[in-house]
Amino acid sequence: MKRLLIVCETIRDEVELAMKKQGIEMETVWMPNNLHDSPERLRDALQVEINKAEGYYDELLFAYGNCGNGLLGLKSEKATIIIPRYGDCIDILLSEKGNLERIRTNTYFLTQGWLRGDKSLDKEYEHNLKKYGEKRAKMVTNIMFKNYKNLMLIDTGAYDVKEALPRVNDIGKLIGLEVVISQGNISPLEKLVLGQWDDEFCVVSPGRPTSKDDFDGVAVRKA
Repeated sequence: MKRLLIVCETIRDEVELAMKKQGIEMETVWMPNNLHDSPERLRDALQVEINKAEGYYDELLFAYGNCGNGLLGLKSEKATIIIPRYGDCIDILLSEKGNLERIRTNTYFLTQGWLRGDKSLDKEYEHNLKKYGEKRAKMVTNIMFKNYKNLMLIDTGAYDVKEALPRVNDIGKLIGLEVVISQGNISPLEKLVLGQWDDEFCVVSPGRPTSKDDFDGVAVRKA
């Protein structure tokens, strides 16, 4: 079976580690992380990749959660679609935490992948600072993070936490959140690339679009 892996750049480090650990090489498409700005734009971009792959691959593996329902409605006429049954990549990387729903109520999450993004928190603040000035930039930041308490750096094992921590500490001071480090895991990504698709995965037959039923019981997260 010929497989294509389609991955959000945000979790590139973790997917590369999963493949390295399992000794797997696979053709891969890396998707821009700014697609998360709009579930519709994300869906459209992923469908474009599916259409490109038609007739060349038997299975299309998505290293994505169902971010903002952005993976609903995807369809391949000729390939099986496989997607982890998680709300987003935070749910994937912290899948072993039993109290994740409580943590999510007051915590903002970071990894090296998020820090690389065009809309990282410090880059967003700098943008607002140039656009609005310091007073309004701080006001916007305070409004955005008024319900948050912690800034969590997820240690996925795919990057050096010590190297990332100084910048994360600076961001924490900037937005007034307490920095915490928590152990993550990449086991769902390892299972994805290994083809161990149990009930934690949506396996969608050719010709059928992905639907809400595929993600039944999975929390809908913002894109």
